[in-house]
Amino acid sequence: MKTLLPTRRRLSLGLALAAALTGVGAYTASAATAPAPIPLTSAACPANIQQGEADGCVTQLQLELNLTGAHLTVDGQFGQATDTAVRAFQSAHQLTADGIVGPATKAALDKAATTPSGGVDLRTQCGTLQTGAGGQCVSTLQTMLNTFNAGRLTVDGQFGPATDTAVRNFQAAHALTIDGIVGTGVKTALYGSTPAPLPSGPVNSAKVLNAAKSYLGVPYVWGGGHSLRGEGPGPSLGTCDGYTGSIQPCPANTTVGVDCSGFVRAAFWFGAGLDLANGGDTTEQTLDKHLTPIAEAQRRPGDVEYFGANAHNTTHVVLYAGTDPATGADMMYEAKETGTDVHYVTLRTGGYWYHVTA
Repeated sequence: MKTLLPTRRRLSLGLALAAALTGVGAYTASAATAPAPIPLTSAACPANIQQGEADGCVTQLQLELNLTGAHLTVDGQFGQATDTAVRAFQSAHQLTADGIVGPATKAALDKAATTPSGGVDLRTQCGTLQTGAGGQCVSTLQTMLNTFNAGRLTVDGQFGPATDTAVRNFQAAHALTIDGIVGTGVKTALYGSTPAPLPSGPVNSAKVLNAAKSYLGVPYVWGGGHSLRGEGPGPSLGTCDGYTGSIQPCPANTTVGVDCSGFVRAAFWFGAGLDLANGGDTTEQTLDKHLTPIAEAQRRPGDVEYFGANAHNTTHVVLYAGTDPATGADMMYEAKETGTDVHYVTLRTGGYWYHVTA
């Protein structure tokens, strides 16, 4: 299917066998406004971040500054507003106020950003939180979720779709029931776990596959997992724009889940710190600089297989899980079609194979 609106970017949605599966077609949506955040202390970030830089390091910087009281638009652009916020932070923390984010400023920011603001303890001062909630309890929740890299949340005290996605990502990462509801289990994990930066460096296929496994049972949703509302990677509300599935009325804009490339995006984001195509569709993922075409005979666990007309015109993607030791069968993780959940099934071959590297 052609792009619905030429001025907007297509997002993934397709399925492996387009004629036979539900929800076939191409959806279009505006591109994400900011590069994926990169931990400030990662080797991918320069030793000194300063005005003029534009990348995921600046996205992370802006997120952390906002967690400490700034009110920046998170766009990954180190402009005058970000420079001013950096200098204000440096002054408040007895650092040289030069607007240059070096090792001392990075360390101070990381420490300050991991301390929830507002003095609200979710365990003792807040009840169960879920979509529709608001106030300081939600602001504290959003702050804590950001420190765990569960989302890219604006701390506004409103429990909307983006916060719901972040909660689900946190639940998946901590082996909790993935329902978007912040009850005792989520609160205990928030306070009892240590935030860690997203993975960086060489891709560890075991971490990617563990991330994929955490989403087993999450519904397939047309457009789910593509930051349509600024949520970042992970299960989200989908869209009915371009939906042609047999299940009617369209359930996508009222159901939280992932489509095929939204699922693969989440697996590599939480398992390797890579945002493939920045939320793009299957075709855009095949063009991502982190993907290298390989022959099917070269496949290994953690590789991805795309299906479509050719290697760069695709409609579906699966993640190769390797050989199941119990059965000896080659397996895959897949988000297949509307009405099903992410599942672990026998590998289907015949597509186009890629290694993913950092």
